[in-house]
This record gives sequence, C-alpha cells and structure tokens, in this order.
Amino acid sequence: MTKLFIITLEPIEKRYTKQWYKYFKNEFKKYAKNVEYIDGTIVGDEIKKGRFLDINQTNIWKAEQVIKIAKLFQDQKIKPNDKFLLLDGWHFGITALKYMSQLNNIPVGIYAYWHAGTWDKQDFVSQAGLGNWANNNEKGWFKACDGNFVATKFHKKLIINYFKDEAINRKIHVVGFPMDWKKETAIKKNSVFVKENIVVFPHRTDKEKQPEVFETIMAKIKNFKGIITMNVTKNKQDYYKLLSKSKYCFSANLQETFGIGTVEAMMFDSIPIVPNRLSYLELYHKQFRYTKLSEVPKMIERIENNKSQYSKLLRNDRSKIINKSLNAIKIMWGIMKCQKK
Repeated sequence: MTKLFIITLEPIEKRYTKQWYKYFKNEFKKYAKNVEYIDGTIVGDEIKKGRFLDINQTNIWKAEQVIKIAKLFQDQKIKPNDKFLLLDGWHFGITALKYMSQLNNIPVGIYAYWHAGTWDKQDFVSQAGLGNWANNNEKGWFKACDGNFVATKFHKKLIINYFKDEAINRKIHVVGFPMDWKKETAIKKNSVFVKENIVVFPHRTDKEKQPEVFETIMAKIKNFKGIITMNVTKNKQDYYKLLSKSKYCFSANLQETFGIGTVEAMMFDSIPIVPNRLSYLELYHKQFRYTKLSEVPKMIERIENNKSQYSKLLRNDRSKIINKSLNAIKIMWGIMKCQKK
C-alpha cells in the first residue's frame, strides 16, 4: 500500500502552524489510508530570533526530520511510489530526500506547499540578501518536487516570472490555503459580535507589512481607534477576541501571497480595507480595495453609511475563501494520488 509521509512545520502558537499541525492530521484521515507524520523536537512557542519562525529552531527541526527520513530509507521502510509532502517547501530536506530516493533506486513522489522565497522581493529572505545564492537552491527544490502547491494565482505568477523555467511552471498547482476557518476561529453559525469603533492591523509588525502606514492613516480617521494586534494580544484567544470587536481590518502590505490575518478578521465580520495589489486582487471585491491611502477615510465613511451592502460583499468573499480552503487538501491529495513514479 502506498504510504504518505507528511514532513510537518513546527507548531507555533503565534503563527498558524499550530493550527495546521492539527488540521492536516485530521483532514488527511479522510483521504489517505496510510499516513506517517515526521516531526522535529518541539521546544516551545517563543520566536527568539526571526519573524515567521525562529531562525535557529526551524533548522534544528528540519535537520531532525532529515535524520528520521534517512533512517526510514536505511531501515528499508520506504517503498517505490510512496509519497512525501513537505508543509514548507523552503526545506533543505528536499535535497536529501531526492538524493536518497535516486541513489537507493527507490522512486518516491515529492510534493511541497510553498509560502514564500526569494522570488518575492519583499519577503524576509530577500530582504536579508539570500537571493544572491538561495535562488539556485530554490530552483533545484522546485525541480526535485513532482508537484508544488501554492495558495493563489498571484503567488504562482510570482514564481513563474522569477524563474522563467517551463519545467517548474508545469509543476505549480494553485490549491488555496488549507484550513477550516470556521472551526479554527471558533466562529458559529448566526453568531452576533458586539462591534466597537475599532480598526485592527492584524499582521506582523515587520517592514513589508508597513505598520507605520497604519498609524499615519488612523490619525486621519475620526471616531475610530486603531490597534496593532501584536502589540496588545498575548495568544490566539486574545487575538480572536479583539478581532470579534473590530469593525474593520486594515492592510498596507507590500508582501502577501494569501493574507491569513485579514481572512481571520473576516471570520469575525471585520470588513477588510486592503491595497489594490498582491493576492488581494484575487480574493477581495474591488469595493474593499484602495489605490491611494487618501481614499481610506472616505471608504470607511461610505461603508458606515451602507452597512448591509458591504456586509453582503464580505459574506460573498468569505464564503469563496472558506470553500476553497476546505477543498485544498482534497485537491492536493488528488494530484499526489494520481501521479505514479
């Protein structure tokens, strides 16, 4: 029987990865009969050095995963046509996995979900200068994989325009962002949230997210309080409680291939105010997108005067995102299952 090995992301409370850790395990039970999860050593939720993940801990996690994969090959527990799914494609384990598969003459399927890389000039790895050498690694990883999964068409286009390699292009599949948003945000049908005049900034306070722009624009919006969520919340429950109170969520992002914070806010009926660029073009109605920052105060005024109209638009956008997210793993498994080595 074909076996699926899932190479996990370390579960961090501040990120979505803790939710993903549980979600993938629950969801894949519906499709794959024989699944094994390959973890590193969980050491805690604190990100001591880095942004999205702890720079050092993530490499310890990944190195431990590679050791476990090597041991599986050594113990002859990997069989031809077994599948490997990496929940983060930016993983040096792809090199080791392809190396062991080919040199052991055990053909396996390798698949990866991609979040970011040097192809996005605003991403952390690009800002840190890794593009001077890491793009060659990334190109090799994309080619080593039999399938590469991304959340949006926008993200796929970024990758295609960067590498300009048809062999890579053919392997990229837009599948949405795997998540049961209703369950993960504990939103219930017909829930009523007591809203306050709050506009939240639901992102990390990193350079590419532009929190300073949020502070500048909030100084021009009367009768509303602007809150940067990372500055006032300690955990997911605090964060979700704040989102449930907010009327609006604001983004000025220069980098976004999906936008988890904005989607989470929408689950609590917080209306998105997002720039007319990036993945926002794909996911949000034009009425929620601004071209110039000077438009934002008027946008909020207009929405306040037409609540029912904008609430309907929000529900439509939210429904599309929810449905695509719920189908993401089914689509991924369909692609993996059909490809034979």
